Amino acid sequence: MYSVGELARKANITVRTLHHYDQIGLLKPSGSTEGGHRLYSDEDVMRLEQISILKKMGLGLKAVHEMLDSYGTDWLSCLEDQLQMVQREKEKLEELESMLRVTIHSVQIEGTLNWNAMFQMIRLSQKDPAAKQRFIREHFTAEERKLLHKLPNLNKDDPLTMRWTEEVAQAKAVMHEDPASPAAQEVAARITTLALEAFDGNHTLMNKYWELHGAEDNPMNLYPFEPELLEFLNAAFEYYDRTQTAHEAAAPPKPFVGKNRRK
Repeated sequence: MYSVGELARKANITVRTLHHYDQIGLLKPSGSTEGGHRLYSDEDVMRLEQISILKKMGLGLKAVHEMLDSYGTDWLSCLEDQLQMVQREKEKLEELESMLRVTIHSVQIEGTLNWNAMFQMIRLSQKDPAAKQRFIREHFTAEERKLLHKLPNLNKDDPLTMRWTEEVAQAKAVMHEDPASPAAQEVAARITTLALEAFDGNHTLMNKYWELHGAEDNPMNLYPFEPELLEFLNAAFEYYDRTQTAHEAAAPPKPFVGKNRRK
């Protein structure tokens, strides 16, 4: 038999903890001295080790008490039930993490906590995955679908998403300027470069995706652009495309280079 002090030293816990376990009925000593001091048996030591293991698994004392008293030696059922509880908690934490990331991105873009934008972003992030897949299959070919996985995701903090968030914030900062202004065109150029990177240089897919952006039934919208920002971006992109086309048309033809080049 072990005294309360001996068991505390053996288990590397405090005497106060053992007193608390006794008070709540989690671990009662099997005996006592003539003077009324607690004495613990080897079976008590085993129960204390079980309590320690379950606590390390994340259970609170109430849950530990219920599991030890309800399941007895049926540890398989005990562990399976605990695993299911952990999985449910994991799903809740992942949902909370997603909402926090979405909110952070919204603040980065808006410069403040825009509740309307945040609510819309959270709704977008919680769209039914099946509806999203149906939309993708209806509007994109098999080859196009292979490239969509690289799109920015506001639920994550990958480098592409972070860069995209910064560019949208810059677009909002200059959205009241002329879309043909140098500042607006710099934003248009950077977003176009970023989009081409996401779509592996596929201009057709990039334009197709942008044309679908903003549709109310589109579960793939990257961000709930306000109408003024969307109008500004469309005008900036249109001017940027015209300018790029004009520059390419005015560029001198490149000389033929190769091993059969005539001298």
